[in-house]
Amino acid sequence: MKLKFRFKNHKIKFREADYIEKHYIKDGKAIIPIHLNNINELYMKHDHKKLALSDEVCNYIEEIAYIIPLKYPIVLEIYCPEISEEQQLRIKKVIKNNYGMEIDDRDYDIHVANRKCISLFFMGMMFMLLSFALHNKVTQFVVEFFSIAGWVALWEMFESLMLNNAAKRTERLYKLQLYDSEIRFAFPKEPSV
Repeated sequence: MKLKFRFKNHKIKFREADYIEKHYIKDGKAIIPIHLNNINELYMKHDHKKLALSDEVCNYIEEIAYIIPLKYPIVLEIYCPEISEEQQLRIKKVIKNNYGMEIDDRDYDIHVANRKCISLFFMGMMFMLLSFALHNKVTQFVVEFFSIAGWVALWEMFESLMLNNAAKRTERLYKLQLYDSEIRFAFPKEPSV
């Protein structure tokens, strides 16, 4: 009887989709608010040219964007003290460049992984063919060695192709969603806390 009572109290009815709809989705778009007391909070502390987003801002944006389904376009709403049109365009360019570079990094990782898969495939097939060709000509140990080496190479290829590449492609989609995001500015009268 006590056991049922304990489990009954531990049931949590939380739906991530409802939470996202309630807090982030407006008019079919996902709104990510970014509150800044000073526009310099947007950039890395030691970046005097102001070319790179701060890690805190990037992590915040990416954590929220990660839970938003890809079907929603993202709007980054930046609440900050009033800035000029020129500064707004510069900030938009910095954000686009930041996520553009990350997309390029993912593309490079996917390219390298694909080349590795092709190499592993040919290496695995070569070892398998050697094991079949040498079946009656050398000792069983050598045949088994080539057979096992071939299967290991093919297995590594499938694992890289199915698991690692799929994760990299999904991550690329999230970065692309952020790259394509609309950037809006709001200038509240009082600084945000």
